[in-house]
Amino acid sequence: MTRYGRRFRRVSRSLSRVTLMRSSMDEAFTLTDRDLLDKDAGRRFLDFYGDEGLRIALERYGFFEALTKRGWTDFTIETSAHDAQHSLFLDGRPAAGGEPSRLLELTVRRDRLRIEPPAPERAWDVLTVDWLSLRNPSGSFSKQRMRLPGQDAPGLGVGELVLELLYRVVDRLKLDGLLTVAEYFHNAVIYARELPFVDPWYQGQLDALSALLLDREKLSFAQAAWAMHWGHVLDPTDSVVRWKGEAMVRPVDIELASYLCSDGYRESAARAVASLRYRLARAPFEEQWAKNESALLLPTSDP
Repeated sequence: MTRYGRRFRRVSRSLSRVTLMRSSMDEAFTLTDRDLLDKDAGRRFLDFYGDEGLRIALERYGFFEALTKRGWTDFTIETSAHDAQHSLFLDGRPAAGGEPSRLLELTVRRDRLRIEPPAPERAWDVLTVDWLSLRNPSGSFSKQRMRLPGQDAPGLGVGELVLELLYRVVDRLKLDGLLTVAEYFHNAVIYARELPFVDPWYQGQLDALSALLLDREKLSFAQAAWAMHWGHVLDPTDSVVRWKGEAMVRPVDIELASYLCSDGYRESAARAVASLRYRLARAPFEEQWAKNESALLLPTSDP
């Protein structure tokens, strides 16, 4: 549970289905002739939330307030749908003045999760996050918050809040869980606080990598992220260990949650940790870090 869980559940109970499905008159009357031929035109977000309903929800949950505290105002929301995928885009204008910028991009879909035995032989209905971007275009990187792989601007510092919002969506749509795939190692470290891997082997691999880089080698979070990304983590054959994202899930369904908390799951993850003999190529990493450290304070592409 995130720190927002209890309060957001209270807010959720105050939001009726009718309120969340509410659409503005603008949305109803801006369809063009071309839109009328597009089967996806005019669809609600996740075939449930209207544009006005989304705005009301984000206001009630305090999302706009959180962005305002970070120097943004005049928020606009746009949604689109293509087959099963639904996307939400949120732009804001700097309170100090300037042009609007994209702050949030989210692409999700309803999906079915099946797990190999010994998990229960059934399928779960889940909300899958295919893409999530939270960026502060006017922010600056610092020694304390250095640029991470995949970033071209600092984050907004609202990731936990957004995660709890997604939990509310899962509950509202009566789904069995929230699923995502971490594109980078550092994403997985953050997600794993709430979303374990579906496959215990990959949970064990993440535990082994975290123990190596953060505990034994005592790297900072940014250093660990770049060590992995640059290919300085090696296996016993001295081959580079490349990060490969796999499914991670926050269960709502009791049977799914029981599997992820089971002795069998934990034992399988522990066996994976014990079998993996990773090491950090320390000297090459330190050389590359010294060469690129100053560049990691700039909002540019990966060095």
